[in-house]
Amino acid sequence: MPWHTNSSLQLQDMYDQVYSHLLGTSKHCDIILQALGQCLVAEGMNSDVDILGTPANTSSPNRIEEILGLENGTIPPLLINIRLVIQGGHNGNEDIKFHVPSFRSFLLDQSRSQELFIDLDDARLTLKFAAPIRKAFGAQST
Repeated sequence: MPWHTNSSLQLQDMYDQVYSHLLGTSKHCDIILQALGQCLVAEGMNSDVDILGTPANTSSPNRIEEILGLENGTIPPLLINIRLVIQGGHNGNEDIKFHVPSFRSFLLDQSRSQELFIDLDDARLTLKFAAPIRKAFGAQST
């Protein structure tokens, strides 16, 4: 029986399984999700320079590493497994963008993504509170 005649195999469900596999098999899934959360927050921001000294709508690995308190160069290698669904972020200054729109909607729909769900309120709080503290004190964690 062809896949399209089986009502239990919905295309969205198949994509969701791929997304879950891509993210869920990474040992750094939590960091990847936090980084993607910052990318999603940046999408809705204006280009004004913020407390970090960069445009608020920037989603470069360097900016995200500063927000999350990670060492420079941490983010790009972690994104290798999800290059099918994102673009950019190969170097520290290149913005990370969502290449596949359904991946973005998967991450923001808790009923679909379950434990991989990105809560934008949490991501905004990290940007609002943790990032300025790290910037002020120059804290870097590994």
